[in-house]
Amino acid sequence: MPAPTGATGATGPEGAAGADGAAGPAGATGPTGPIGPTGPTGPTGAAGATGPAGAAGATGAAGATGATGATGPAGPTGPSVTDTSAYAANTSGAGLPVVFAGFPVPLPNNQVLPAGITANGTSTVFTVNTPGYYRISYTVNTTAALTSGTRLMINNKPNLASTVAPSLGQSHFSNEIIVKLEAGTTITLQIYGILDTVTLLPGAAGATLSIIRLS
Repeated sequence: MPAPTGATGATGPEGAAGADGAAGPAGATGPTGPIGPTGPTGPTGAAGATGPAGAAGATGAAGATGATGATGPAGPTGPSVTDTSAYAANTSGAGLPVVFAGFPVPLPNNQVLPAGITANGTSTVFTVNTPGYYRISYTVNTTAALTSGTRLMINNKPNLASTVAPSLGQSHFSNEIIVKLEAGTTITLQIYGILDTVTLLPGAAGATLSIIRLS
């Protein structure tokens, strides 16, 4: 019969470490960790190119009216067309030998004649030397009522608008017209329509003629 096993001996010293074994396969990816704190802001990048202009905005409300500026200096005085104005009268109480075709009334008294209007030697023809629109008025006052007519002759032609031709006798005649005249136009006050001596009112305005340029 075999002999009985003896008691285990004391453990010997640890042997030298063996060589590393081959790496095992990678383990499964673990869960994502929590987000870390925000890092510091990086430096500002270069400016980008300018974008296209946007559409124009709506017009804003009108601003309040500004204060009135100071009044500017007065401009130069313009020309006065009424400087070309004439007046003449007959205050002598003259007797005029009127014929049907007409007789010119002399107007030698109280004459006011500018450079642009002249009178002939008998003060019966007045010549306008400046073209324009004129207001021409006249009066005739006689010592007796007459059925004669009065009118203005313009360039030796009767102006119908200026004519006063009463059907009944009268001693006061007057009229006024506005007419365009050319340079060199002649104007004459005339009594016509009877064959008689007509006596103008003496010591007063027996007859007057006024010529005023309007423009």
